[in-house]
Amino acid sequence: MMSISRRPQEPLDLRDFDLLLPRQAETALPKARQDLFEEALWAEARRTAPRAPRSRAHRTAWIALPAAAAVVAGAVLVAPDGPGASGTDTRPPKAGAKLEPGTTRGLSTTVAAISLAAARQPALEPRQDQYIYVESKVRGGRVDRAGGKEKLVVTPLRSRQVWHSPDGLKNFIYEPGHEFMDKNGEDLDRPDDVTDRGSYNSVKALPTDPDALLKRLYRWGRVGDPQADRTAFEEIGQLLEEQIAAPEISAALFKAAAKIPGVRLVDNVVDATGRTAVAITHTGRVSRQEWIFDRNTYGYLGQRDVLVKPYRGLEPGAITHETVVIKRAVVNAKKELPDGTTL
Repeated sequence: MMSISRRPQEPLDLRDFDLLLPRQAETALPKARQDLFEEALWAEARRTAPRAPRSRAHRTAWIALPAAAAVVAGAVLVAPDGPGASGTDTRPPKAGAKLEPGTTRGLSTTVAAISLAAARQPALEPRQDQYIYVESKVRGGRVDRAGGKEKLVVTPLRSRQVWHSPDGLKNFIYEPGHEFMDKNGEDLDRPDDVTDRGSYNSVKALPTDPDALLKRLYRWGRVGDPQADRTAFEEIGQLLEEQIAAPEISAALFKAAAKIPGVRLVDNVVDATGRTAVAITHTGRVSRQEWIFDRNTYGYLGQRDVLVKPYRGLEPGAITHETVVIKRAVVNAKKELPDGTTL
């Protein structure tokens, strides 16, 4: 389970960004347009990469940065993103959320219930010639530099659909409401010699023992280090958005998450569709990431980032990223929908 416009909460280490995609000496695009493309790539890199501020020593071992974008003649092609087929929600995004305090009281009981619910879910097991389909609603942020001041602008909720092959090498994203993506969708296939450590195949190989999973998460970090703790939590959160996992691995991931220092339970939240729920959270320097679960069934509903400190013109309580999962399925081809029709 993995999700554009990603989490701007923890300021990106721009040295890492420059290493990923060195700036070209010349570009055919006007500077203002180039800046917009750069911000889109930045947002996508934040969405698909570990999002805590990071030194190389603290990057985790089992989820690598997907091919976030391609740069050709100065143009950026934004990668994997795509909720449902119902278009863009034109309502303005929520100004903010009430920051209910988190607690460890009831955390272990709630995580146990969430893990049990995950373990009881029917297994989705794609063949290697099939595709993992995830439909969701998303909103995210981009930086507006108009007037010489940097301001974070959060988009309305929009639809997104993704298709991923089990090895992670064949991908299609349909997100017509996205500012920069092709309105007919984007093919994002990758070379055969690339290893996708966030693919279904890689996730399937993860240990089902929570302690072993935790050790894997902290391979390059130390439990109790705030940066490593945040990264470990976000690694699991990334899988929840646009990936599927065997029920026993999903259950182990939740149990491992409960062992991360700083994880808290928030007993009363409301998701983007108005559903009251519970949340498992972790707070970083600037924002709190919340995984949202149905209050009655403990099924996973989505996740969001909520500011806990002012950031680029937004106040605490502002939601800077949100994902609501609509449907997960296994289909036979790119663009095929779960009902057998084609996009």
